[in-house]
Amino acid sequence: MKRFCIAILGATGSIGREVTHWLGAAGYTLRLGARQPEALQALAQRVNAQAQMVDLYQQEELDAFSQGCALVVNCAGPSYLVLDRVARSAARAGAHYIDVSGDAPVWHLLQQTRTSARGWTAVLSAGMLPGLANLMPDWLGALPDDAITVYSGGRESVRGAAAGDLVLSVNDQYGTMAASSYWYGEASAFWVKGEPHLRRLPTELRHDLAHFPGEVTLLPFLSSDAERLALRYQLRELRWYNVFSGSFLRETLTGLRGWVNSAERLAQAVALVEQVSELDLLGHSPYYRLVFDLIPHHTPRRRAALTAAVTVSTLNVLLRGDIAPGVHFADDVLMATQTFNDVVRLHPGTQIRQYLPDERLEEGKL
Repeated sequence: MKRFCIAILGATGSIGREVTHWLGAAGYTLRLGARQPEALQALAQRVNAQAQMVDLYQQEELDAFSQGCALVVNCAGPSYLVLDRVARSAARAGAHYIDVSGDAPVWHLLQQTRTSARGWTAVLSAGMLPGLANLMPDWLGALPDDAITVYSGGRESVRGAAAGDLVLSVNDQYGTMAASSYWYGEASAFWVKGEPHLRRLPTELRHDLAHFPGEVTLLPFLSSDAERLALRYQLRELRWYNVFSGSFLRETLTGLRGWVNSAERLAQAVALVEQVSELDLLGHSPYYRLVFDLIPHHTPRRRAALTAAVTVSTLNVLLRGDIAPGVHFADDVLMATQTFNDVVRLHPGTQIRQYLPDERLEEGKL
């Protein structure tokens, strides 16, 4: 048993359960936190961990949860409401911090008012989006002046934070709702020649999009993290599309465009998105794909498709001492090849590969 304690907040959620099982199997001493007592106790018994009821919006409970641990892993959300409160609680307890999301809003908040913890390390976006996704250009060998188009989505049950992200992707007003000092992103925008171009890309209906069966809808959205990716690799162009199979979710999101202007409306929209995503699944098998089209400036076109998770890989890198103190985005401090190898090892159903545009992908491959 590895004796220093790792605290996992949101342990009973879909991501938290996976992180808990992998770390428990690796022999770490775990403290699990959540608000659902029965699910929490059952999970803790399965992995021989300590269970602690905690509401992250109750400061005393949150601080007590972080105390005595070497590392806090935040799997709770939604990130646009949690923001930096868990990170600061971990810092006060002297515990390093990993957030499966957090992203640009938390980074900006931690820069504006730094914590007083010495030698403290925080890694944000240590999940699939944008963490793992933003490592793809390095794995593909992207060079300055290359162009990338990303297709992210499919047909699946959309819950919680993921539903909130979809709502925000069609509502530009969010930047003024919670933290006006950062730009969350903008619908219909794309990156070209060093700057975002706003309201330029239309919603598309496609029947021939590679790796996405049947009719799909493409909703363009340029997030602040996508802009950061474009700047890092000095891309000539970056287009990012959310992809939807099925009409219920597509029509709902279209109807919600520009509608969310308050926290109350955001909660209503999230509940509606959760409901209609289940309707799109009726009679269909769920799937999710993240497809990158890389168009190099001078060399032949390549593509890659993947789906995965990366939080446990980040934790291992941090505990090895390979991440310097400070606040980081995961894709700034992780090595692409090592991360992909870890993801495939931890989740054997994941396949990551490169292929030429005329090469057919076998049925069932991701």
